[in-house]
Amino acid sequence: MTQNTLDARDAGTEAPLVSVRDLKTYYADDSIIASKPPVKAVDGVSFDIYRGETLGLVGESGCGKSTLGRTMLGLETATDGDVVVDGTNVADLSGRERREWARNAGMVFQDPEESLNDRMTIGEIVREPLDAHSVGTPDERRERVRDLLTTVGLQPEHYYRYPHQFSGGQKQRIGIARALALEPDFLVLDEPTSALDVSVQARIINLLNELQDDLGLTYLFISHDLSVMKHIADRIAVMYLGNVAELGPARDVFDDPQHPYTVSLLSAVPGRHGTDVERVALPGTPPSPRDPPSGCPFNTRCPAKIRPAKHDDLSVDAWDAIEAFREVLRGRALGQDGVLAEVKRRLGFVDADVTESVDDLFSNVEIDGDAWAVIEQSIDLAEDARYADAEALLADEFGGVCEERDPENELGDGRVSRCHRHRDEYEDVAPVVERRRADD
Repeated sequence: MTQNTLDARDAGTEAPLVSVRDLKTYYADDSIIASKPPVKAVDGVSFDIYRGETLGLVGESGCGKSTLGRTMLGLETATDGDVVVDGTNVADLSGRERREWARNAGMVFQDPEESLNDRMTIGEIVREPLDAHSVGTPDERRERVRDLLTTVGLQPEHYYRYPHQFSGGQKQRIGIARALALEPDFLVLDEPTSALDVSVQARIINLLNELQDDLGLTYLFISHDLSVMKHIADRIAVMYLGNVAELGPARDVFDDPQHPYTVSLLSAVPGRHGTDVERVALPGTPPSPRDPPSGCPFNTRCPAKIRPAKHDDLSVDAWDAIEAFREVLRGRALGQDGVLAEVKRRLGFVDADVTESVDDLFSNVEIDGDAWAVIEQSIDLAEDARYADAEALLADEFGGVCEERDPENELGDGRVSRCHRHRDEYEDVAPVVERRRADD
């Protein structure tokens, strides 16, 4: 991206190519036996992508990255929200209009082994989009395919070979050629290098950069690997549990991460500043997208979570044990059948798994006074299979602003970080995370 383009974007004079606004993609449970909440794969995402840039979308597996990319292309149906491309809301398109949009956008998939049909020649695979849209004559399509193979670093004579005759890197080049067949303006690249060796990854990234410069392409580059983003992304959006936690210029995100989740991800990148950075380990596991936590989506694992002042004497280990126990209770409550739970309660059923969890979590942790009294009450409720009540009791006692309100962006200058810690009344992220490092 040129400096003039960056300046125009910063000044607010350049219109984005793609605008995503409050996009949601939910998957309902169709079971007739027991109704469950929908899976909130994408839960209110907003960002812009500017012409000629690469927006990197990064996060853990299962955070909704691929679903977001597929929804933007119309491969998944949006539950709510807008995807506006050059002034047209793609979410509202149907029939011929959607078909026309498909010519202006393409996708490169994660696994080249799975995305290519072994029964078709390379020429047939790359020509398929041209045939589907009846582009030119058959001879012109074949010539276009040969040109595309040359463009991505293959040979025209590869036209009549089959996918099994190529290496992983060559197969990904074939997938890129197919995505370019209809001369799109916008490409979604879904983990295009994750299935490749490191040396092959570098060659594919160099190819994508060259194609972007030569053809004026705009990319959404999806990856779980932040080290890859450093070499291709102009800006980076960090995604967690269906939400964008942080967004900003790639250099700023790498050099000065603002959200505690980004801090943790970057701490796992070896040699980010020339030496290994001490790891910021996250407690617990990501919550279920069927039952995301209230308030900030990251609050159940956040190393900088704002704690209630009345329990400021509790250690890091104590807080981790309490959060882990609450996670156990949330899981039990989510899968609980109300009638069955009531029968168990009336029969005096004791949940042995919960009892074992309590022993594992609290046996070596020092918690005294009022805090432990509340935990004991919660344990009693859990042993009566009243999991939701047990968790609600702990939430009332040990919760705080991070659980009460979903944070808004508190930054400016083109950066987004949805974290309450950026507000003046709270200590900032960095010193809190540093103290946790020391305690761990």
